[in-house]
Amino acid sequence: TASGKIEYEKLSMCLKDYRHAQKMKENCIRNQSLDEEATNVWKKMSGSAVAGFQLALRAGPLCEEPLRNVLVVLEGVEIAMKPKSDSGTEYKPAKTLSSGMIVSSLRSGIRCALLTRPARLMEGYLRLTLNATLAGLGALYSVLSKRRGKVLDDSMVDGTDLLAITALIPQAEAFGLAPELFAKTSGEVTAPEMTFSHWERLDVDPFWIPTTEEEREDYGELQTAGDSSTGMDNTALTYIRQVRERKGLKVDSSRTVVAAEKQRTLKR
Repeated sequence: TASGKIEYEKLSMCLKDYRHAQKMKENCIRNQSLDEEATNVWKKMSGSAVAGFQLALRAGPLCEEPLRNVLVVLEGVEIAMKPKSDSGTEYKPAKTLSSGMIVSSLRSGIRCALLTRPARLMEGYLRLTLNATLAGLGALYSVLSKRRGKVLDDSMVDGTDLLAITALIPQAEAFGLAPELFAKTSGEVTAPEMTFSHWERLDVDPFWIPTTEEEREDYGELQTAGDSSTGMDNTALTYIRQVRERKGLKVDSSRTVVAAEKQRTLKR
């Protein structure tokens, strides 16, 4: 009859809903067990992840020097799992995970991520203390200005005609400072006493490329040696190349011949 057919359809729908609910419950139990097993695997490997983070920040991608003021956010971890048996209630990693694999993967990932964000160099500054006469003051200021130095104080020493000068100079620019000062001022300054002062960020983008005609006139033409790089007047890029060359690392400007078909060479 029609009423019996309607009741049969209702019972069929209820049975389908029950089977669907049972299947969803089994899937939830299976997913929960899978998540628990994956979490346990990650807890065992978390120490290796910390070691990979420390290795990545101990030697950065620019100069292989320690990094400062960097926050690394690990958004997620995916671990391939497979059932231990046919029951499907217990799981294990699809491949054997070693601590070295985790360390190298995280280190490479962090180094690649650092290169996708704007990079700046941190340079050390030295506090410079010396005495100079009025005759050698102009040459002294000229030398400090050329080496990106900043004069903090200049005052007369009581009972003499000498000036006590205190200045800051980048540590990378301090090499050969005393001989140049003696030569430029004809001995009108004393030997500088230098002590470490602080760290300061060099706010120059090492990967900036001059594009407009005015920028090329101010900063030089684009120098292509290996990868595309900026003009030779970029202070940050010059420091990176000097450090990498001193450490024996690969430098993009190390090749002498840039365009062999044009017979164009660069000075060493």
